[in-house]
Amino acid sequence: GPDLLVAPVTHQGMRSRRVYLPAGATWTDAWTDKQLDGGQWIDADAPLDRIPLYLRDGARLPIRNP
Repeated sequence: GPDLLVAPVTHQGMRSRRVYLPAGATWTDAWTDKQLDGGQWIDADAPLDRIPLYLRDGARLPIRNP
């Protein structure tokens, strides 16, 4: 949906990638809680155990425990 931005690595061996955060919102890195302004390109870390994931400010992400 419009509140999640997922930026998977698409080439073997890559450990980071450029990601555009859409303007008009603040985005939060789901792994680090770092807030980033929209309307800019960032270099996102993408280690093997973590897909870059950003949440639009104010988004609600329901999570259920297994």
